[in-house]
Amino acid sequence: MHPAQTTVLLAEGAGAMRQALASQLEGAGFARVLQARDGLRALQILRSEPVQVVVADLDMPVHSGLEVLEALRAEPRLAGLPFLLMSGSLDRAAAAKAIQLGIDDLLIKPFTTRRLLERMQRVLTRGAAPPAAEPAPEGDGTADRATLLVVDDTPDNLQLMAGLFRDRFKVKVAQNGEKALSICQSDAPPDVILLDVMMPGMDGFEVARRLREHHTSEYMPIIFVTAITDEMARHKGLSLGAIDYVFKPIDPELLKLRVSNLMVYVEHRKQLQKDMDLLRENAQLRAEVQRLSSDLLRLQTTVDA
Repeated sequence: MHPAQTTVLLAEGAGAMRQALASQLEGAGFARVLQARDGLRALQILRSEPVQVVVADLDMPVHSGLEVLEALRAEPRLAGLPFLLMSGSLDRAAAAKAIQLGIDDLLIKPFTTRRLLERMQRVLTRGAAPPAAEPAPEGDGTADRATLLVVDDTPDNLQLMAGLFRDRFKVKVAQNGEKALSICQSDAPPDVILLDVMMPGMDGFEVARRLREHHTSEYMPIIFVTAITDEMARHKGLSLGAIDYVFKPIDPELLKLRVSNLMVYVEHRKQLQKDMDLLRENAQLRAEVQRLSSDLLRLQTTVDA
């Protein structure tokens, strides 16, 4: 089914996140993007509006994405509706239940717009192969390295911090908040961001707030690296979802350790998506084997008769 002929129901509890996702889907050419702020509203829309595919977050108020899926599968008219579940906190038990209910895809946050659109296309094309891992770009041999973004309006600081990490990571730099957001919300986002606070125009706190409002950067680990040392600023930075708050002048070895520890978390989230894909692929293979066995049994019964 072509996007121009497709109505999407987007169910996401966070308003800013929902708007960002809706804007991306509309920009990709989908005919309509209906929005629901919770599971109850999602079910109301599905029972009253023609929808071709559902994209729902696991953690929604009133009814979770999993509860919405379970309700759909129990209604004959809606039971076959394609369903993509998004989550930043999916465990194996919830994933197993989603697969048992016939989920069409599981997306672990954060994910890029490209990954979302590719998987929606597969779901809308019945019988397509299970989603594969995103291909690594060809390049200089660093394609398998994690990516670090350093954001600071002072060129000397950018050079210093970038130089600390170029031997282990791919390093990108930005001298202002607008450029940082552009990089973080692209289809090639960094894995970790080192973020200055005091910058002209958009400061680091505003950058962090906006990062948390976009599906590509919602769970991106942030380390604030700043000369602002008062406790109120540190509290504000951590309340915006930062993992750490480091004072300038930096201790290079300590900062390298903090970044290395964060990359373990990043790799865990990447592996989680691979694990979920494998679980779903194995479930599809088991279902296909069972179908073929049933077909053979019916054929044998017919021949014997």
